Amino acid sequence: MTDPAKQIEKLRNEIRHHDYLYYVEAKPVISDQEYDRLFNELKELESEHSELITPDSPTQRIGDSLTEGFKAVEHPFPLRSLENSYSVADLLDFHRRVLSGLENEIPEYACELKFDGVSILLHYEQGKLVGASTRGDGTHGDDITLNVKTIKSLPLQLNSRNSKILLPSDFYVRGEVFMRLNDFRQFNELRLQAGESVLANPRNTVAGSLKLLDPAQVARRPLSIVCYALENPRGITFATHSEGLHALRSYGLPTSPYFRVVGTIEEVIEFWREWEAARDDLPFEIDGIVVKVNSLAHQKSLGLTARAPRWAMACKFAARQARTKLNKISIQIGRTGILTPVAELEPVPLGGVTVKRATLHNFEEIERLDLREGDTIILERGGDVIPKVVGYDPELRPKGLRKYRPPQACPFCKSPVEKVEGEVALRCTNPRDREAVKRQIEHFASRGALDIEGLGSESVVQLVDKELVHDSGDLFELKLGQIASLEGFAQKSAQKLLDGLEAAKNKPLERLIFALGIRHVGQTTARSLAIRFGSIDMLKQATAEELQAIPDIGPNVAQAIVEFFQSDFGQSLLEKLRIAGFHFESKDAKPIGNKLAGMTFVITGTLSTMTREEAEKAIIAQGGRVAKSVSKKTTYVVVGENPGSKADKAEKLGIPTVDEQAFIKLIGA
Repeated sequence: MTDPAKQIEKLRNEIRHHDYLYYVEAKPVISDQEYDRLFNELKELESEHSELITPDSPTQRIGDSLTEGFKAVEHPFPLRSLENSYSVADLLDFHRRVLSGLENEIPEYACELKFDGVSILLHYEQGKLVGASTRGDGTHGDDITLNVKTIKSLPLQLNSRNSKILLPSDFYVRGEVFMRLNDFRQFNELRLQAGESVLANPRNTVAGSLKLLDPAQVARRPLSIVCYALENPRGITFATHSEGLHALRSYGLPTSPYFRVVGTIEEVIEFWREWEAARDDLPFEIDGIVVKVNSLAHQKSLGLTARAPRWAMACKFAARQARTKLNKISIQIGRTGILTPVAELEPVPLGGVTVKRATLHNFEEIERLDLREGDTIILERGGDVIPKVVGYDPELRPKGLRKYRPPQACPFCKSPVEKVEGEVALRCTNPRDREAVKRQIEHFASRGALDIEGLGSESVVQLVDKELVHDSGDLFELKLGQIASLEGFAQKSAQKLLDGLEAAKNKPLERLIFALGIRHVGQTTARSLAIRFGSIDMLKQATAEELQAIPDIGPNVAQAIVEFFQSDFGQSLLEKLRIAGFHFESKDAKPIGNKLAGMTFVITGTLSTMTREEAEKAIIAQGGRVAKSVSKKTTYVVVGENPGSKADKAEKLGIPTVDEQAFIKLIGA
């Protein structure tokens, strides 16, 4: 039988990967339903083996990761997500749990649409918008106040004279930022006219817009917002959730008109089915409905779990399906050489978009589904975003279709391929494969890496195809005339690219480490490596054992880092970057130590002598780990001014707390 510990860790890693793609990259590759299946499988395994539950398990956290470039803010209360249902049976189970929790008192339910956007928290004081943040990890989020203030439908100052309901002196509002379909189409038309690529869908466009560091750019994007919950109103109380929504509307905040309070679970089901049938008639995208117990007293009585309220559930719609012909299975190559099969399809409309291609994820997936070129395949637009092939129609399979065989050699450079140990992927063994190099350079220049202005995908293709560059290091030997000779460039734009390349040399060390494109090394891991080692030279000397001593770096990641720095390709790239004048040391590098090895810290409140980021860097530099929530595995809670609920939780769990001065002594600052 499968080792439960290994199976649990495998599921956790898979879920974390999909969390990053969905929340940070805004590029999900699986449907919501498939994600929930993985999540529920992990929950069941952990419930059977409770001794294996750890504080960092996806089941013990609430939301997504924080974004580099924004100030982190602590939420006044946890922003929990919702349990999901895809079947009437799940909804009836939810209803039975509610009845049991209320000792069979019949509740009213508030039914509303589940907008497909990005969740945020607004803060109003004396009627004035004073803050806005993303949901983040549920306890902390990104401060996106300036970006949210650009949304024209959101009032920055409420006019209480227009409301018959008393305006609280201080309150919070949960809302969803979204983009209307017509606005999205018009925005893409403007991008085409400007020679820019079109964006995939409204939800991803919203997520990317809110992460822009320049509010002036955000203001040019047609964002909308809907407010769906009033929280913690000071000086006024409401009896029901629907009263709170009515109050928000009376204050001038945008709320959804598609709302219904019902008295039976059968009416909830009717609302659900009604909107599943009518979803395409709406001017925006939804992916389900949300049902909540309407009475706030009942909500309080039912309470919360660590991840979700017991009084609410999201009822998701089944993924849209269509049938079309699989013309060909083509192959893409990623920056690390991973080969990914792609279904080339007869164009078919599905959920408001025309689908021509769909990822097949890996070659084992093709074998599992027994897909063959020429099949009539069943296509699903999972989560209304990513088209996915879920099977084929055997009755429509022509005779004589040949079984698909994975490539034995790279289709681009003809080098041998290898199966990645512990993964299902095939990888080209040639790190200088021309197509892989294009992906490497695109990553190197991307916004999360070195953010090289003027270097887009089309420019990268020209540079590599014309053999002007063979890896990212060659970019810094380019001359003005070479760039100006490329299609789409003139003297001015060529100089702009040269300026962007020069600016890249002064980017922080963590950005450079991420830009190198080492397998498994994302932005969070790159930051930990930069803090821990302080320079590229120290990092490349690190052993796998030393790397694994860093929290959240396992054997696979450590081995990938060691292999990169030992490879001819890695050494050649670094030498080119050194000659180009890159700074290989962190500007605030400090000698590393191990005095905090094995310790986990949680920081709450405001520190007077350093920022929270500086405190976190100091902990990591001394071998410690920083967590966002307090658990039994926490070693110390660092308490600053105006601490939040974490200090109270530490006291309840018996976790030691230290003030700022004691913390400074601990880290030896």
